[in-house]
Amino acid sequence: MVDPPKIDLPKKIIFDNYDTVIEDIKIQAEKFYVYKYRLVDKKINFIAGQYVSVIVPGSTPAPFSIASSPEQHDMIELAIEMTGGPHTSKIQQTKVGDHTTLRGPFGTFVLGEEKKACFLSGGVGITPFMSMLRWIRDTKQDIQAVLFYSCRIKDQFLWMDELEQMIQDHPNIKIVFTVTREDPPDWKYNKGRITKELIIEKLPEYKDYTFYSCGPQSLIDGMFTILKELGLPDEKVKREKW
Repeated sequence: MVDPPKIDLPKKIIFDNYDTVIEDIKIQAEKFYVYKYRLVDKKINFIAGQYVSVIVPGSTPAPFSIASSPEQHDMIELAIEMTGGPHTSKIQQTKVGDHTTLRGPFGTFVLGEEKKACFLSGGVGITPFMSMLRWIRDTKQDIQAVLFYSCRIKDQFLWMDELEQMIQDHPNIKIVFTVTREDPPDWKYNKGRITKELIIEKLPEYKDYTFYSCGPQSLIDGMFTILKELGLPDEKVKREKW
């Protein structure tokens, strides 16, 4: 078995607490919230794909992947699905202008040295991939990136306008949208789950790519099964489960 690419974390990245002020909250599709946290007194350095823990009084730290670009050092963007659990219930009570502590960055679910990467995501599982795509865009990386992005309904797709703009502006970025539980009359993309057939159709050169998958265990298991059926070796499959 080939060893996975070595990840060299920049020396400037340290685990720390950051005082932030909530600058913006967008509520999308009832349970999907996008928060923007403005750092108050210091900057943050992180790698696309890493996460921070949100610390709200009355609750233990809760980890969430960073969606913002690493090129933004004074703002952190997070997408959170409000499941009604003890962590998200406390976060849901926060409002614009509130101070919140973020701790991090943590995690090694980051790009290796490959030049071709395919991201498989469902719902808010897009969050770390959004950070990676923004980083590829902002720093003009020589990386061919393909995102397969699945949601139950059209209104659950996060950052849709920005992603569609990426497709127009950056030929090295390709995005495959697919909706699974409705048939919108104005939908111009795919319908149904991410399947082996869809990957073969949209990315016939899939064997040249390293695959990343993020989301709940059920999605991870399903994607792993598909990639095994496609004959991809373990070292070309990376996973981040919730």
